[in-house]
Amino acid sequence: MTSEVVVMNRLGIALASDSAATVYVGGRPKFYHADKLFMLSNYHPVGVMVYNNSSLLGVPWETILKMYRARLDAKGFDTLEEYSADLIAFLNGNDHLFPEVVQRQHYLHLVRTLFKGIRKGIEDEMRLALLGDNPDVKEVLKKTQADVIQRSLAEWQGKKDVESKCYDATGVANKMAGETSGDIHKMIAEYFDGAEGTEVNALYDLARLVVSKEEILAESLSGLVIAGFGDRQYFPVMQEYELGEIFGGRLKYKCEGTSRIDSDTPSVVRPFAQSDMVETFLSGMSPAFEMKLLRELVKVMLASPEAIIDGMPGVGKKRKDAYKEKVRPIAEEAIVSMVRKLRDYRKTKHLEPILQSIEFLPKNELAHVAASLVNLSSFQKRISISEDETVGGPIDVAVISKGDGFVWIERKHYFRPELNRHFFRQNGPKSPKTEEPSTHDKTDDQQDSGT
Repeated sequence: MTSEVVVMNRLGIALASDSAATVYVGGRPKFYHADKLFMLSNYHPVGVMVYNNSSLLGVPWETILKMYRARLDAKGFDTLEEYSADLIAFLNGNDHLFPEVVQRQHYLHLVRTLFKGIRKGIEDEMRLALLGDNPDVKEVLKKTQADVIQRSLAEWQGKKDVESKCYDATGVANKMAGETSGDIHKMIAEYFDGAEGTEVNALYDLARLVVSKEEILAESLSGLVIAGFGDRQYFPVMQEYELGEIFGGRLKYKCEGTSRIDSDTPSVVRPFAQSDMVETFLSGMSPAFEMKLLRELVKVMLASPEAIIDGMPGVGKKRKDAYKEKVRPIAEEAIVSMVRKLRDYRKTKHLEPILQSIEFLPKNELAHVAASLVNLSSFQKRISISEDETVGGPIDVAVISKGDGFVWIERKHYFRPELNRHFFRQNGPKSPKTEEPSTHDKTDDQQDSGT
């Protein structure tokens, strides 16, 4: 898992990411360190962070992004949005990185994951159904299986279709399911004993819907945060993308939002992935605690008037019901008003002062804020007995500004720098390729210094 933070003001953007990565081997979590923050260009002020999946169809994101960076070379774009579009274009139709056979393998793995989830739902409902007296196990299984499959189908059918800019939803879905129909039917037989024609057709439809619908299963979800400046942008911009897998040579993706610094938005703080502690700091209250508090308040404020009315002596049931009908809208309106006032107070007294302070921070302080917020999440995971340490390790921090470009503030290495000076010569700061000036073109200072 991951904790990542972006902090922006008019001067630039600070990106911070932890290093913890989790792999499940035989159902048990294994933790190790991974790189999640990268330069997107060697020549231009653009960076990218990755969260959730560390690879796309088995190819590490580090490899993908560094291959893209090499292909991009010194080319730049007027806007950050164009960098995002160009990266997606690099992933589309890239048979070298993502051969068709690999696309089919990962598609089948995705279908298997979906079927496993449905099967688990059937088993959970079966346990409850078998608690009755002398149940007919075979009949209960048959009915439960049919019900859960149909509900799953209806749920997926109600989801939003994938955007047309990704691919032709129906055509690509039919192609993927058609090319692997034999494998899909084998999986149906493996996970759904005795499934009949209606259930088999529904499951086959689900295998298509996992491609044609916008929903991205968590097992295949990669998050990308692309941030920086285009050539014609003087204030920073950030875009967040959710990426699925590649079907028929086309990437399934959606842009979750764009944040930009302008006259109306002078500062931004945005956490990604495991963000509870950052949101607690920004809002002054744990999101989970806030939800629990609101639920309990709603229960009390709705139940109390009815309890008072029920306790009124000498009033018939009909009149009590009439009183309740009058009181209920008043109680509901009071709840909405209370929630609105609490959130306005939190915004005015807690969040806005933080954002106002960030608006004026210098670049080094932007980096300190971003790193501190990631450290906060790491510290909470470290001391929590009930949670795994899914956030931790060295924190990578970078600042991107219009004038200075991409600057590392903190960066871990898997090797000893003093033994690998060639690495820094080859990968050090670069500038766009230009012709080497002649001796006569050099300044006096350059000639004296030997440059």
